[in-house]
Amino acid sequence: MWVLFGVLPAVALMLVGVGVFGPRWLAIAVAVSICVPFGMEYGWPDWFWQLDAMHGAPKPWLWWLLLFGGVIGSLYDRRWLPRQLGFGCEVVLVALLPWLLSAPLRDDWSFEASAAFLAAGWVVQTAIWWSLRRAASAREGMAVPLAMTIVLGVDAWFLRENCGGADWKLAGVAAIALGFSVLTTCWVRPFVCGTGGVLLITLAHTGLLLCGRSERELLQVPLVLAWCAPLPMLIGATSWFKDARTSGAVLGVVGVGTIATCVVFAT
Repeated sequence: MWVLFGVLPAVALMLVGVGVFGPRWLAIAVAVSICVPFGMEYGWPDWFWQLDAMHGAPKPWLWWLLLFGGVIGSLYDRRWLPRQLGFGCEVVLVALLPWLLSAPLRDDWSFEASAAFLAAGWVVQTAIWWSLRRAASAREGMAVPLAMTIVLGVDAWFLRENCGGADWKLAGVAAIALGFSVLTTCWVRPFVCGTGGVLLITLAHTGLLLCGRSERELLQVPLVLAWCAPLPMLIGATSWFKDARTSGAVLGVVGVGTIATCVVFAT
């Protein structure tokens, strides 16, 4: 059933949304490919203004953040959203995600522990988003989607081993969707992962891990490794590889794969 209502629609969305209409629709195509099976498995969330931002469950908020990220990301990549407004919306979504998805943890922690977790969450989330954004700008093409396909695949493995349920399936659907978006480069060239697509991928990666952490006690070391796995993509955007962006992108993907392998062995 999950293949029928999760995997196949995601593949179809990538082939049509990205393969036919172009890669600038990547963000909304990936968002819908996650949100549809998400809603079918956990139920469709209430309207976002009806949700509790202080003590609410994380999954409804993640659904809305992914939907907003997909819409804003595609509008931004299509140049239908002013640059400053689009960047401001990205910053807001990146900042809201750790706060909204950590509500169950904050209920059980002291103020100091909550503040430390949120500070660390904001730093890591911002670092991942900025690293992928810089990497996508420095080397346009399939490097970032390919690296994040690996990352989301490892997220699926990690959540399956520790959580069960459908959380790992959602990460798996996201990985399959990104993988098929990379395959569309066989007939769609050039393939460009815009900053809007990067935003959505970042929200999906961090959001699924934080939802798992908020609902179950996960192994700390593999969780941190899995969360930080995209950071090596920043290598290709450094001044060292200014004249060799392809080599930097390849080295970044290899770094992501190395951390992903460590997560598998540490789980």
